[in-house]
Amino acid sequence: MKHSNAIAHLRRLCCSGLSTEIVIEEFLRAVPTLIASNNNTFTGTDDRLYPKYHIASFDIGDMREIIPNIAASFHTSARQRRAIDWFKNHMAMTDARVLEPTFYQSDLYNLVYKTFDMHHVLWMPVAQSGKPLGVLGLYRPKTQKPFLSREQEQLGRLVQYVAHALNAKAAEDNACGDSGRTGMMILNARGQIISQSLEAERLMSMARYPRLVIETRSEDRLLAKLAQLCSQLAAVYRGEEASPPSHCHNNAYGRFLFRAYRLQEHSDYQQNLIGLTIEHKVPVALMVLRAMQALALSPMQQEVAQCIAQGMPFETIGRRLHIKPTTVKDHVGKIYTKLDICQREELLPKLLAMAS
Repeated sequence: MKHSNAIAHLRRLCCSGLSTEIVIEEFLRAVPTLIASNNNTFTGTDDRLYPKYHIASFDIGDMREIIPNIAASFHTSARQRRAIDWFKNHMAMTDARVLEPTFYQSDLYNLVYKTFDMHHVLWMPVAQSGKPLGVLGLYRPKTQKPFLSREQEQLGRLVQYVAHALNAKAAEDNACGDSGRTGMMILNARGQIISQSLEAERLMSMARYPRLVIETRSEDRLLAKLAQLCSQLAAVYRGEEASPPSHCHNNAYGRFLFRAYRLQEHSDYQQNLIGLTIEHKVPVALMVLRAMQALALSPMQQEVAQCIAQGMPFETIGRRLHIKPTTVKDHVGKIYTKLDICQREELLPKLLAMAS
């Protein structure tokens, strides 16, 4: 993807009206199209840059339980003062030894960074009106070159948009589409997980841990809700009045639909097995943005295509983008040609099919 298109995509993402967590996770996933990097993170902080939560662009797996504590132990008062003093005169930090001379001997590096091949760092604070909001972290393996000054400048031009996303109020209702990801879990009658598919394990991880924080009560609430589905299913089969055993869970990764089904009947109720399906859905607006990343459209054509996907009349598109109606029609004709479609009703299904 050309740099101009990558920058336009990241800016549109930050102004999309999606929830903060969805935008930040997707930003971390998409920023490598502009700046070569891997396993990127965002750390929300307080005014003194002490970490409050972490959002990652990659699956942390079994380390979700220990990373927040390791990170919290590393960020001492002395190290935070060094960070604050550095960022008073620099837009970013690309040498972790500025923060701690022995960083590459620390537990944070050897237990976390090294595990995920995060050697070279590009740490950039995000602030609004002088108030720190967090720190963007881009990373590269040891085998690659450190981040360059021009890459710092590229990321710096996007920081104000990230700040906008962190402070924006998400739209209350976002239509969702299928991500194509489903999983199956086996639970006992008490709601305890007996077995699960690999995809179910990944989806549960996404559902339970949208942020890495020391506090884990949100995780417990979800597990308690799944146990409640098992109880509801049992009540249905006892002939009692009960709600259907399904639950919709929303978080940074979209929408997760859980449905419980009976697998077998056993004389001992506690031994009965229950199948629980997980279906993942993501906001349609996000699917459209993802699809347009792969399209050979100019930034303006992508803007027009997004407006068409939202159902806007051509006149409204012109007023919104400050272009003439004839210019809108010209862009629409080129979009239809590139996507091999003939009418606007075909656009959204085409984009959703590309994103799934």
